[in-house]
Amino acid sequence: MMTTTTVNRTWSKTGMGKLELLEAPVPEPGPDEAVLRTRLATVCGSDLHFLHEFPMPRGVEQVGMGHEAVGTVVALGENVRGFAVGDRVVASCVVGCGECGNCLRGQLQACLVLGKVPGISNALAGCQGDHFVVPRATINMAKVPEGLSDERALLAGDVMSTGFSAVERANVETGDTVAIFAQGPVGLCATAGARMHGAGLVIAVEGVPERAELAMRLGANVVVEPEGAVARIRELTGKRGVDVAIEALGRAETFAAALECTRLDGTVSSVGVYAAHRSLDVPVGLGFYQRKIVTSLCPSGSDRLRRLFALAEHGPTDLSQLFTHRMPLSATDEAYELFGFRRDGVVKIALEPDGGA
Repeated sequence: MMTTTTVNRTWSKTGMGKLELLEAPVPEPGPDEAVLRTRLATVCGSDLHFLHEFPMPRGVEQVGMGHEAVGTVVALGENVRGFAVGDRVVASCVVGCGECGNCLRGQLQACLVLGKVPGISNALAGCQGDHFVVPRATINMAKVPEGLSDERALLAGDVMSTGFSAVERANVETGDTVAIFAQGPVGLCATAGARMHGAGLVIAVEGVPERAELAMRLGANVVVEPEGAVARIRELTGKRGVDVAIEALGRAETFAAALECTRLDGTVSSVGVYAAHRSLDVPVGLGFYQRKIVTSLCPSGSDRLRRLFALAEHGPTDLSQLFTHRMPLSATDEAYELFGFRRDGVVKIALEPDGGA
């Protein structure tokens, strides 16, 4: 059957983004592509940026929404290797060509061919529908181990990899003191990642009680309120400041606070999306000099996915705790509203096909 009821999230160039439910043909795979039937999808904070802030690609009026999903392979294009119809897989949220200089260095998220704006124009798309396409599938997706649940596996495609990258890029060392600003899905993964990478004191900054509680379960030693966070962090560190501060929200004031609470020669690791900001104003005082600032996009590709699957399956922390709500794919518009306004203690929403996987 060539058509199916597909939940594609589309938006127009005029004003704020607009979500629409559309019927679309089941895609046919081109060379190097795989077509997947969605088993489980979710809404990401980046979806809100795509919806309202990121520019539309030139000449494109509608874009299929969603870049996080577990899927079943239903068709494979020419040249796709290592996969078969029926495989359960996850694809990275941003994709690479596998051939450019950045991809050959293992930085598929910064591909120079598939996206002129890495992390935006090379994003996976259409995962909030019944079917979606994975470009360059051989290198951008991986089989899910049999013993790994869809919920755990899905997170490896984006928020787990992104949150862990903030820790990795900062070179967190054994015993380091780490502060993570904002405990949304990415911040919570950064908190878990800091604990797994051997951090000593892990300080979470969060004002939502449900997220604060989850941060403690995932590895934080203490949670402080955003208001007055810098003073409280300095108190907790004997006025020294933290070795690493991670900014996981994407706001100028949070970035400034992360910088201010970092010790001399410490590191500020920014993984927030600053789509609403054309520039960042930070105070230039004694808290500015002799600090390292690093930023990161979600590390991508099949090898990264396999490593995160192994950690999700055998590691000490169950990140599927992030899923607080379940909804059908046909209610994705309601899920955006719930997630966007942070209602009812929401962290992550599991979106399931209406007729089952």
